[in-house]
Amino acid sequence: MSRAAQSGIAALIHDYRQFAGSRLWLALALMLLGAIAEGFGLLMIVPLATIAIGGNSHLLRSVPLLASLSSEPRFLTVLALFVGAMAARSALLFARDVLLARLEATYEADLRLRSAATLARRGWPFASSIGQAGMQSLLLNDVPRAAQAAGYLQLMAVATAMLLVPLTLTLFLSPVLTLVAIGFLAAASLVSLRYTRRGTRSGLAIVGVMEGSAGSGFRLHAGLKAALAQGTVPAFIEEYRSTLDNTARQFVKFARDYSVAQQLAGFGAAVVAAVLLFVGARILAVPFPILIASLVLFARMSGPAQQLQNTAVRLAAYAPSFAAIGRRLGPLHGPQPEPQPSGPADWKLLELDQVRYEHQPGMGVKSGSLKLRPGEWLGIGGPSGGGKTTLVDLAAGLLAPHRGSIRIDGRRLEGETLERWRSAIAYVGQDGSLFNDTVRDNLLADGARADDVDLWQALETVGLGPRVRAFAAGLNESVGDRGSQLSGGERQRLALARALLRKPSLMILDEATAALDPAGEAEVLASIKSIAPQPAVLLVAHREGTLRHCDSVVSIQHGVLSAAE
Repeated sequence: MSRAAQSGIAALIHDYRQFAGSRLWLALALMLLGAIAEGFGLLMIVPLATIAIGGNSHLLRSVPLLASLSSEPRFLTVLALFVGAMAARSALLFARDVLLARLEATYEADLRLRSAATLARRGWPFASSIGQAGMQSLLLNDVPRAAQAAGYLQLMAVATAMLLVPLTLTLFLSPVLTLVAIGFLAAASLVSLRYTRRGTRSGLAIVGVMEGSAGSGFRLHAGLKAALAQGTVPAFIEEYRSTLDNTARQFVKFARDYSVAQQLAGFGAAVVAAVLLFVGARILAVPFPILIASLVLFARMSGPAQQLQNTAVRLAAYAPSFAAIGRRLGPLHGPQPEPQPSGPADWKLLELDQVRYEHQPGMGVKSGSLKLRPGEWLGIGGPSGGGKTTLVDLAAGLLAPHRGSIRIDGRRLEGETLERWRSAIAYVGQDGSLFNDTVRDNLLADGARADDVDLWQALETVGLGPRVRAFAAGLNESVGDRGSQLSGGERQRLALARALLRKPSLMILDEATAALDPAGEAEVLASIKSIAPQPAVLLVAHREGTLRHCDSVVSIQHGVLSAAE
């Protein structure tokens, strides 16, 4: 990949332009009008200074209204024009700043939404390959930094407008002096180019170290409990410290380069001001009012010129995060309204015929066939890594088989059939996928429409009702991060209750009761069996006692499905 593609600047500009649409042109118009209003106000310094020293200028004579007035009314009129221009400038720049703030904030939200939608659109195999650490780095590091890069693009546009308008006015007042200033600006641009390139390199390095830091932080959180029990925390902390030190070094390196560029720009502005004053006063003999007005305009250009240079360095450092999003997800797509199925599938037969899906050689399902009818319970056993989860993921439509077919009542599992099939399924894995939210919101996380009566009924079915009633806030009690305030068995019961609220005709339970003791597990499974109409169940389990609750059992070993012995 080329350095330009890695920097992400061109891709970011294109994406941001598409996002902003007509609002971008409105923002640019406000930038220019604000700069023009300010420039016009500053230009009034020439007649004000001329009148103050009792002189007369071409500018005063060229405006009939001013030429016809005596000294004092003329002074007050010009002063009023100056104040009016500054008032217009303030109103325009206020509108500009509010619009730009809204654009930057909504762009980050839009970028997050499109990243999530793209991830979902590409399907489970792709999403699982990114991993939790990759997702954390994407949403917490890359997206915010890309949005900040868009903010720097806006600042550069503002600085450019605030630079070009005064430059045009000084060209009108003193062309030669302006050409001298342009020469200095060109030289400064060449110097700043070096720091912009260094900013790009720093940005690429920061993307890499932040991804490593996110992965290390996730490992620390996931393994902390065991490390505390085993007394191996120092090793975890040392590994995390190493990644944090590396990240800190990259940020310090960037800050050093940025500060050098900033200080050089500040000192250069002072030198340029001194040179322009000397050239204007001693060499070009520019009239005093015009010289003062030109110097004021040049001084006003100093800030935007420095801002342009500094934001260019920051843009170069932050834009690679947008390129990183593209490398992770590919082209971004917004949420697409998918055709709503007419309702959950009213199915009679699920059939997997000689399906094959291998994540890599020797991993997944090599060959498997099964049939399932409504209300039937099919147990799936076998050793770890044998392909049990891959098999139920195929049945759920999360994976498309590399060979063979999956059919619902003779129809391939695709298109509208797949959408209706998904509406009929409840999928519960071993971890339960709970969120740092209340019991109520965890139960409703899958979008079920249920009142409190339905919620309590689902909790009672899985044997969690008494526990939740004991909470001070009941359904509104927080379960903590990933359900940390609950035991492992309680987390699984809550996930099962959430699944039941979907009123599924097929439940896929992948080790979903593994954290329950045999008696508690038997009670929960018996309660699910008592539901009318009884859902079909694909039950993945290691324990033979769990599989005994099923009508039939199959085993999968080394990716090959066979009847259980």
